[in-house]
Amino acid sequence: MKRIAFTGGPNGGKTTALSVLRETFGSRIEVVPEAATMIFSGGFPRKDGSPEHVRTAQRIIFYATRQMEDLAMETSNADLIVCDRGTLDAAVYWPEGIDDFFAHVGTTLEAELSRYDAVIHLSPPLNAEFYQSTRVRTETLEEAAGIDRKILKIWEKHPNRMVLPSMNHFFQKAGIIKDFIDTLLPQEKTK
Repeated sequence: MKRIAFTGGPNGGKTTALSVLRETFGSRIEVVPEAATMIFSGGFPRKDGSPEHVRTAQRIIFYATRQMEDLAMETSNADLIVCDRGTLDAAVYWPEGIDDFFAHVGTTLEAELSRYDAVIHLSPPLNAEFYQSTRVRTETLEEAAGIDRKILKIWEKHPNRMVLPSMNHFFQKAGIIKDFIDTLLPQEKTK
């Protein structure tokens, strides 16, 4: 069974893309939900953005992501595990930098890259008219672009990475993603 990560800056279209994939491929894929959304929607305090709050949140996100992915790999009957963000995403938010993050969570860049058979990166919109803040997505468009650049950088060494830049029409992205996922799934046998 293969595992892929959907990543990118805030409001890049990951959640929408995953909905399209669920409708398109049904039980052939299993989606691992985004840990950050679960944690922040569940009440984790984001009150001051202090380094200690950020470190604690990113450790929780990293371990929750890893555990949910591993559980899906062990228990799913799907052909493909599709992860809403990957374990490396937590590192770009770490106040003291990526190397310090790896030291604190006991892993390496290489180990985390090797967890995924493919990575799909979706960049956020460039036009403020298309950017949407939510209760969980609190970044400005400029902050989202900065996060996107960091995420692009941390995943750049993955050997099977597809980067989709900002596009005016999401359906254009959706078609490219669907075709890429098709290449990862085993061909269905005809009766």
